[in-house]
Amino acid sequence: MSHRIRAIATGILVAAATLSVPVTAGADPLPTDVPTITMTVRNDTDAPMVLSGVVNQFGSWVDEAATVVSARTTETISAASTDRRGFGVQVSYTMPGDARVVLMTSDYGTGPANTDGTRIDGGNQHGYAVASTVDTGFPYMTATFTVTRR
Repeated sequence: MSHRIRAIATGILVAAATLSVPVTAGADPLPTDVPTITMTVRNDTDAPMVLSGVVNQFGSWVDEAATVVSARTTETISAASTDRRGFGVQVSYTMPGDARVVLMTSDYGTGPANTDGTRIDGGNQHGYAVASTVDTGFPYMTATFTVTRR
């Protein structure tokens, strides 16, 4: 076998192996020794959600928010903080017609974990709705947000 054929065969085998490797949700595991927040964002609309801002003043992102959450898909975002008292994060997306989806979480040990402040605002706010639930609280908060058309 010539050197050229071996190189091509090796390239094909590497490509095939790469395609068969399973992809897991979330590239990095969440730490277990500090407070964490995991947000599941469901876009149950026919329009893409485009990232317009993130706030995480007292923590760091483990799985950052996607630039675009396509229509009818789900995105997972997670963060952690070394502040053992807890922390909060905010993620904002724009929708067609100048609507803005604001997703907020608060995970502090001094009160119940919540999604207070989650809302739709902007020029086309009447066209969309967002529902949120807190699945687990402090110190490892998980929350689900579902964006729908009205």
